[in-house]
Amino acid sequence: MSILSKGYRQYQGVLKGRLHKIWAIAYNAFRVGLSGKRAIFLFILCNLPVLAFTLMLIFMAIFAPGGVAQLLLNSFGTLDVALYSIVVVTLNQGTLFLPLVFISALNAGSIANEKKHNSLALYLAKPVDRLDYILGKYLGMILISSFVTAIPWFVFMVVFSLISGYSGAQFLDTLWVYLSMLAVSLLVIVFIGSIVLLFSSLTDQSILAGIIAILIIYLPSVIATIIGLVIEASWIQYFSASSLLSAVAYLLFNKPSTEDGFINFFQPEISSWGAIAILLAIALSAFLLMVYNLYKEEIQ
Repeated sequence: MSILSKGYRQYQGVLKGRLHKIWAIAYNAFRVGLSGKRAIFLFILCNLPVLAFTLMLIFMAIFAPGGVAQLLLNSFGTLDVALYSIVVVTLNQGTLFLPLVFISALNAGSIANEKKHNSLALYLAKPVDRLDYILGKYLGMILISSFVTAIPWFVFMVVFSLISGYSGAQFLDTLWVYLSMLAVSLLVIVFIGSIVLLFSSLTDQSILAGIIAILIIYLPSVIATIIGLVIEASWIQYFSASSLLSAVAYLLFNKPSTEDGFINFFQPEISSWGAIAILLAIALSAFLLMVYNLYKEEIQ
């Protein structure tokens, strides 16, 4: 199957089949987005909380196995509670900025750079349909963004399961936790990524697109937090991306709890179903606006 060159400047052969076209576009977006030292640096930086905690568990299991067992049983106890705690910490008001920067930095140029270098016409002209181009870019964004959600969370789950001694039937009983993790990860990616790709389609300046996307997502969360310190009203949290995503995680992890009430600290103050509706509505609106913008794009 023929694909485009790395710079998208030379078209080589003919693309055949819609799925092949979509995958070729997604793969190239993934390859270009994660190439270079910048991507490696951002991957390490934006995953520091999860990586640090995972490494701490590994070192404690090696040098102080008794201590690690006590930590797991007393603080978490089960895999769903442990992973939910990690997810909520990742989506916290302060740490949410890290995956937001990663997704914005590596996806903001997905469409903008091609507009800047006049290579967008190669995709929008036949034999690649505009819808195939959009779906390919969207799939590429999901693959790239999984490096700050699904992949580090999955690594933590595997490490936690091994240290806790899960095996056989116990492992099968925890499969729903993996599915919950994938669902939360996908919703985080779709929400943030849709907004990033929207602004990437509106300009040919990738840096500008990334900055605007970060401000649009993160600034309302900061403002809602500040207002919440003055006015005690839970509805203000509906304007916070961090609160919305945390509420969704609480529902998808089946409202985890511990006997000592430790996990109650992470319980949301807003409706989880309302949070899902708001996040999906915003993501769908951003996606449709991106589709509209690219369909009206004229080939130069």
